[in-house]
Amino acid sequence: MLGLNKGEVKLVRYNPEWPELFQKEKMTLEGLIEAEVLGIEHIGSTAIEGIQAKPIIDILIGLKELDDVQSLGVKRMSEANYYMLQQQNLKGKYVFAKFPYIKEENYTKTHYLHVVQYEGDWWNAHIDFRDRLNETPELAKKYEKLKTDLAEAYPEDVITYSESKEQFIEDVLSGSI
Repeated sequence: MLGLNKGEVKLVRYNPEWPELFQKEKMTLEGLIEAEVLGIEHIGSTAIEGIQAKPIIDILIGLKELDDVQSLGVKRMSEANYYMLQQQNLKGKYVFAKFPYIKEENYTKTHYLHVVQYEGDWWNAHIDFRDRLNETPELAKKYEKLKTDLAEAYPEDVITYSESKEQFIEDVLSGSI
């Protein structure tokens, strides 16, 4: 089962179906997005074989120009339950979430779309991090340990959970670990 409720931090065992679920969603997105997409990649912990992850599929979408985000077909995307997250103000990146299950104030997210410039800084960082952890199982296990500790410490605080992983990610990308 995919999805977590708003603000919830919960890790589950690696599911070998996650890559297949990504491929299925990729096909859906290819038929949905109106902008010129140069790449769609599976990223995040569900793309790192063998480690626990939040059961949400992270998808990286690379556009020729980030300004093309306006031509993604936001209306069509909302009809498919994808919504731009307004509070995600990251320079050079737009984030969408898929909310297929909405009950009153409780929103269950199943997918995140990270829309960036193809082969730009964000694109390269996401791909490099995923690839480095898949190539180095010991490093992936260190990341998993950090994530499980943080999930136990912040089970209802996804912001602190996410921010607390940033130094590890920076260290991996810089090659210092």
